[in-house]
Amino acid sequence: MKVALIGAGYIAGRHAAALTGLGCEIVGYVGRSGARSGRAYRDTAELLAHEEVDAAWVCVPPHAHGEIEHTLIDHGVPFYVEKPIGNDLDVPRRIAASIHSGLIVGAGYYWRGMEVIPELRRMLAETPPHLVRAAWHGLVPPVPWWRVEAESGGQVVEQATHLYDLARFLLGEAQVVHAVARHSPVPDHPDLDVATVSAATLTFDSGPLAVFTATCVLHATVDAGIEFHCEGRKLTLTNKVLRREDADGTHETPIGRDPLVIADERFLTAVREQDPRHLVCDYADALRTQELCCRVRDAAKEA
Repeated sequence: MKVALIGAGYIAGRHAAALTGLGCEIVGYVGRSGARSGRAYRDTAELLAHEEVDAAWVCVPPHAHGEIEHTLIDHGVPFYVEKPIGNDLDVPRRIAASIHSGLIVGAGYYWRGMEVIPELRRMLAETPPHLVRAAWHGLVPPVPWWRVEAESGGQVVEQATHLYDLARFLLGEAQVVHAVARHSPVPDHPDLDVATVSAATLTFDSGPLAVFTATCVLHATVDAGIEFHCEGRKLTLTNKVLRREDADGTHETPIGRDPLVIADERFLTAVREQDPRHLVCDYADALRTQELCCRVRDAAKEA
């Protein structure tokens, strides 16, 4: 399959490696960070004018979405868009309204694709959670756009969104009960205007109460995961393991293959078979996660 990369940063590099390993030919890319493979183009329209493309991967900062997706839609090119799908709601909603029936469009919520998710879902069905606690506690990423809320959308929208999405995926829709955020100066990043700490309380339609926290004041990502407190046991998922703690002790299961690769593989299958059921996450579902994260961010501003 001939594919293109729109964006040439870190996450595009991960997809490039995955796609090459899955047998794809990367025919071109758009981006300023240097070639991953294929020929370089100034924009999506120029790339599509010169290359035969079966599918495209959109790996750009949150504020850069819009024209790229509309160009791909106009040309009927299936595409996979990395999370988050925007820095706010207007652009993603317009894109969602423009996606015509039959066009395969996936989104990069690849935590859903972890090989341990079916086992986690089975255990949650056995003992439904009463309390959910999720945390993304880390550092300020090195890319300058992340530090500016108008470009990134803030930490909840850009980073902790993986946890909000996974909770939605496993528990259903949620209501925001309360949210609060604070900004503290970070000496190494004087231009940073995103909230440096945030906390939100949610209730899920399936029953549990949830608390989500995020911070970017640390030296590294020391905590990125979600906990489910159930009758008699605690289940924890990180990007490395699924952990069960109960009366029998602690048991850990590695998450398995790289879920980003799994998500790419399933997107390729969806395109080949013209069947969106293979997708880890489609655009419409990603939009619902975007809406939830924006509600949390905006509620915190009003607190």
